[in-house]
Amino acid sequence: MGSKTGTDPAPWQIATWLDSWPTPFASVAEAEAFLGHEAWTRTLEQREDGWHPPFDRTTIIASVAELATTAYWEQWSRITCPTLLQGEHGTMRPDERPTMLAHRPDMVTVCIPGAAHDVHLDQPARLHEAIAAFLPG
Repeated sequence: MGSKTGTDPAPWQIATWLDSWPTPFASVAEAEAFLGHEAWTRTLEQREDGWHPPFDRTTIIASVAELATTAYWEQWSRITCPTLLQGEHGTMRPDERPTMLAHRPDMVTVCIPGAAHDVHLDQPARLHEAIAAFLPG
């Protein structure tokens, strides 16, 4: 949902992270070692000088900046399906959780210890348990 103040560090944190990538990577194994999971390497493109990410850095930063400065609470309030929110160290700021719950009091929140934004990569078994407990039947 983003901070909507224009001071959210997320775009700059992501820019710094992307700028830290030692691209081109010499191999997919090198990329996996740096990025921490093979899922991040699946879309790398092999070029003459090595392995490169398939996205444009400027576009990624612009997308994140929009999310950090634009509120979507009206849209969030209109969601009618059951919603599960999880992750201990994700990209959502702690002060946003109460606002989300105020707009959607029926939302179920689960904290998955040690998980960041990519809960499915960080803690797949715990995510499966949380989803299984959340789903009816």
